[in-house]
Amino acid sequence: MKTAPGRTGSSIQAIWVGIAAAGAAIILSAIVLSQVGWDATVFVGFGEEEPLTRDYAEQRLGEVRLRPAQGHDGKFFFVQANDPWVLHPEQNAGVLARPLYRSQRMFYPLVAGLGGTLPPEMVVWGLLVANLVAMGVGSWAVGLIAIEMEMSAWWGLSFVLNPGLINELSIDGAGVVAAAAAFGACALFLRERDGMGILLLALAALTREAMLIAAAGGAWWLWRHEGRKQLALLALAVPVVTVGAWAAYVRMRVGLASGVAEIQEIGLPFTGFIQAVQGWRADPLDLASGLAILILLVLYTRRALTSDHLVGWAFVGFVALALVLTRPVWQSQFDITRAVAPAITTYVLLLFATRRRPKRTGVRC
Repeated sequence: MKTAPGRTGSSIQAIWVGIAAAGAAIILSAIVLSQVGWDATVFVGFGEEEPLTRDYAEQRLGEVRLRPAQGHDGKFFFVQANDPWVLHPEQNAGVLARPLYRSQRMFYPLVAGLGGTLPPEMVVWGLLVANLVAMGVGSWAVGLIAIEMEMSAWWGLSFVLNPGLINELSIDGAGVVAAAAAFGACALFLRERDGMGILLLALAALTREAMLIAAAGGAWWLWRHEGRKQLALLALAVPVVTVGAWAAYVRMRVGLASGVAEIQEIGLPFTGFIQAVQGWRADPLDLASGLAILILLVLYTRRALTSDHLVGWAFVGFVALALVLTRPVWQSQFDITRAVAPAITTYVLLLFATRRRPKRTGVRC
């Protein structure tokens, strides 16, 4: 079937949205790099008080930029990008505090290190470039979703302007790539590119295992609202099996236990939020951010459950995830916005979407 001229024009507009978003992210990153002598290790987040990854980096890169205390997630992805297939765990994964948990998130470092072929000095740039590209791709995908919701493609900028994803970019975190893949899957399902949609869901979950939430929510929508039951089963089963297979492989390479609790971000419902309230009293910004996120999640849940939009159902599970996050995550606006970043962008779309259900076009784009 030929594509309607109006839809073609809108799809092209979504491409421009992606280009604009990538350009904005590049400019922001260039401003930061220009202030530190174009040293890309500023984004990696090696910590002053974390000797294992710091020594690992200095042996391969020389002097690196350091962040206060333990640093941030990029330091782990740097290690993984040097050995994404976990072929030499004693030299690489062995320096990770929680090797099973960290090694599970493999797709972002795999891409950043070009499958382990880049030298360490190029890996630090690969981590940044992968996220800059993902900012553009994610904004393009959200632009396509906005079109299906009868909105302007420029609402796709809600991806690149998402504070949680900006925070991820600043520390070479995996959240940008994971979110771009998950939103990309939603856009492809809406345009009946089902095979690629399933692949992107699997890659999203291999980047950040929490994206299995998107697989479950998307599968539910496809089953209930579209009647595409076989596709719904595949949309859930393929990511789950893929993540499970990689988890089994990692345990074969690293071992079954590392001596520490691998999952430290999940606890009893509401406990983390309640404990964080005490710390918020000393920081008005974290207090305002924490309450804003709580309100946003409540409003998002209401809109998602009363809408017929795939994107709303795909990420509504992040509300349940937020309820069991521990105090360290809720304590800081930097961390809680990263944890629920997909819900932030999705709420913007739902808030401004028309109430009419998007029309199925049968057009493959």
